[in-house]
Amino acid sequence: MAPTYDDDDDWTGAPPEGHVTRDRSDPGHWMRNWPAQTIVYAVIGVGIVVVVLLAVLAS
Repeated sequence: MAPTYDDDDDWTGAPPEGHVTRDRSDPGHWMRNWPAQTIVYAVIGVGIVVVVLLAVLAS
């Protein structure tokens, strides 16, 4: 059995979590409309539909 690695002792400064102060945070970041992401998901969805239709029609 391999020994587990404990990385709690290798911090050289402040840990990365919580380094953005409350006045710099942007809680609406995840609620914004992301058009590029929407386009990518639409293309993937259309691609899946095309593949399923081709599989159904080919059988």
